[in-house]
Formats: sequence, structure tokens, C-alpha cells
Amino acid sequence: MGLSEPLFDMTEHQFKETLRKSGEGIPTKGADGMASRMAELDAAAAAAKRNGELQEAVCCLEESFVTKLQSYGAQADEVLTTCGELALSYNMLAMRMVEEEGFDEAYELLKKAEILTEPDGSLKNDFQKRLKLNAITLNNLGCFFKRKGKLQAALHYLNKAISIETQTKTAENPAGTLLNLCATLSQLGRHAQALKHAEKAIETLQNSKDSVGGAAAAKTSFLAIAYHNQAVEQEFLARRVDALNSYRQAVVLADKC
Repeated sequence: MGLSEPLFDMTEHQFKETLRKSGEGIPTKGADGMASRMAELDAAAAAAKRNGELQEAVCCLEESFVTKLQSYGAQADEVLTTCGELALSYNMLAMRMVEEEGFDEAYELLKKAEILTEPDGSLKNDFQKRLKLNAITLNNLGCFFKRKGKLQAALHYLNKAISIETQTKTAENPAGTLLNLCATLSQLGRHAQALKHAEKAIETLQNSKDSVGGAAAAKTSFLAIAYHNQAVEQEFLARRVDALNSYRQAVVLADKC
């Protein structure tokens, strides 16, 4: 029981097959001392995350996830919880690798996260969590392709992400996705569409309920970026007075950050 090879190193096909086979067996209910092993893996993953060791955290979560899948079955709460943590960790590690220009590894991690969060994936029994994590993954795939200069691919994934985020109240950061769409469309020279996304991001942020502590600071920062992006697109469209007002609002908000 467990993993003969880390999921981290598997191809997409191997990854899917391992998950399928792990979920097909008869649950063993944590027999043969697996319960203590799973607890050890979860504790090790949490410690690695606290220390910023994301790759180590991912390895622990992978083994914990597969072991729980084999022990409890695909519908168990323990499996869904760990699957969600693994999908999020894949995303976090992938975006760190993008920053370090480890593009091949980042792409493989994002595709694994996509497999976990697609409609027939391992999170299919937790609809809201699946939608939230799927949107995060698609947004990050959009950012990945934007960073690579593949703007049409970026637009494809970002549009899929925002489509999902409009379906769920648990969306992580729809304003961020809208701003990514704005920036991508701007690079494509589609400034009128880019402006609409900047305006929608501002509206979304203004209607959000984050008003205290770190959440409020993040909201103010995002609003400053959104007003700046709005100003840039207004300037491209020769709406100079509007652009000046938007730039001023961006500065006011930035000074509060």
C-alpha cells in the first residue's frame, strides 16, 4: 500500500492511472498500521509548509492522499480534505517554479492539479471545493502561458477560470483573474475589452466584504492595481481625462497600502 513512485515524477497518464487504480480497490479502513503512517505524513506536510519547503510538503501529501484513497475510498472526508490540500500545494509550488523559470516542472504540476479538480476528478464529491480549486488552477495556467508569451492559450484558461468563478461564492480571487484577463487582452491590443475587465475588477473589489486586517490591505492593494490598469486602458483609448482621474485614484489607494 502507498506509492511505488512519487506522483510528482509521473507523467499525466501515469498519474491518472495511479489515481484510478488506487480508488478501485476495496477500502481497508486504515488496516496494517496505515492510520499512524497517514498521521505522520500529514504532520510532516504541515511542518514542511510552515518551513517553506513546498516540494517536501507535496511529496508527503501525495503519499498521504493515495494511502487514504486506498484505505478509505474515494468518497471519504479524509480523502477529499487531503486531495484539496494537494491540489492547492501543486499550484503553490508550480507558481514558485514559474518565478524561477522552471517552466516544464511548473506545467506538469498545474496539469496534475487540473486532473484532481476536473469534473470527474478526485474532488467530484465536493462540488464547491472542486470549483474553487479548479478556478485557481486554470487562472494559474493562464498566468503560466502569459509568462511564456502564449497569449491565446493564456486567454483560453483565464476565460475558463472566470466562467467558473461566476458560478461559486467560494471563489478565491475573481478580481485577480479579471486583472489577469485585462493584462492579457491589453498585450493582444484589445484595449476596449481589457478596460471592461478592469472596470469589472474594480466593481468586484468594491462589492467584496473584506474590510479589516490583512484582507482589507490586500483589497486596497488590488484596487490600486485595478485603477492603474483602468487608467492604462483609458489612455490607450484616448480617454485622457478619465485616465488621469483613474491614475489619481490609484495613487491615493497605493498610499494607503
